[in-house]
Amino acid sequence: MVKAKRKKEDKFDKLARLIKSESEDIRKEINGELHDELGSVRVSIKSLEHKMDVGFSQIKRRLDETIQVQLDSHAGRIKKLETKVLS
Repeated sequence: MVKAKRKKEDKFDKLARLIKSESEDIRKEINGELHDELGSVRVSIKSLEHKMDVGFSQIKRRLDETIQVQLDSHAGRIKKLETKVLS
């Protein structure tokens, strides 16, 4: 009876070790896949950040050009007003 009980426990121990080993292997595999995916996501984010920076710098440049034209126009009007007022 003791021997049968011990044999049963040995089978359960073997099964437990097998389950533990397999779960560790699966965990390592999933971690590796997640690491690869995370690296891919980081590359994609950096690419998007670069595209956004380029796009925003183009928008800022166009806005600066448009605003500069308006500022020059206002400066011309102010100069005309100053000459009329001071004359």
